Amino acid sequence: MPFNQNQMREIRPAVPGGEMAELLALTLARAAPLEAGDGISGAALAGEWVIAAAVRGSVVVNTGSRCSLLQPGQTLVFQEPGPFEVQAVSDCLSGVIQMRGELPGRVLRDRLVQREALFHDGASMVRETIMSLIVMENERGPVDGGAASAKAYDLLVKLAGLPVDVRRTEPSSSPLVESAIGIIQEEFPFLEGLDELAQRLEVSKSHLIRAFTKQTGIPPGKYITKVRIDYAKLLLEDVDASITYVAEASGFANANYFAKVFRRETGMSPSEYLESAPRRSQPVHRQTPPIW
Repeated sequence: MPFNQNQMREIRPAVPGGEMAELLALTLARAAPLEAGDGISGAALAGEWVIAAAVRGSVVVNTGSRCSLLQPGQTLVFQEPGPFEVQAVSDCLSGVIQMRGELPGRVLRDRLVQREALFHDGASMVRETIMSLIVMENERGPVDGGAASAKAYDLLVKLAGLPVDVRRTEPSSSPLVESAIGIIQEEFPFLEGLDELAQRLEVSKSHLIRAFTKQTGIPPGKYITKVRIDYAKLLLEDVDASITYVAEASGFANANYFAKVFRRETGMSPSEYLESAPRRSQPVHRQTPPIW
């Protein structure tokens, strides 16, 4: 069934076979929309790693020994057995991934301090990983352990390439920017552009661009493009996908413009990506994009 971003969603992949189970096994992925003050609880087994991300809004991650505030976009990786909680400071979308094995510690060894790392970015990567797993389960049923491990490894490599954030007091997140991110993530296929977004938020376009860029580090137009391209990549893995359909479903005006933007953002044309991307034997459900 399509993912409803107003509901919790959990993915529990099967255990991978052979040596992969010892190297890397993704045990749980959770998409968690939360209202301010609400929280979700979890528990990490001995040797298990937890990746918590504030996709939209701010959250606090509490464990037996730490209390970490994550601003929008930030990601926390830690290894500490026992219960933990992710609590919303503001209405938010959070993501939690748990994994075990030798590879997380190896891949992130240069980023960890006392088996913990805080990244200023990375939440979009966590979101993309969970969204991919949701699509896989929607289309093929229980997620294969090997496929989940591959997604986990890809995420670890991407996180390892990010600079570690220095713990410091950050300015509180802007309600305007949080609202803009929410509209973009929920309605990107239908947005006409920044003029419409600014009008709905009841601010000038120039003010929206300044506030959004200051808070997130990228202009809102670039963020809209990134979300659209990320979703287009998922659709292009469908064996029945046509470039015209993918362009329209991702929010682009036409296939030619989509192809131009896709090449600029990825370095290849949609046709080249079609040839290189792993293809699904089942089509992606097209009624509602699985976005959160």
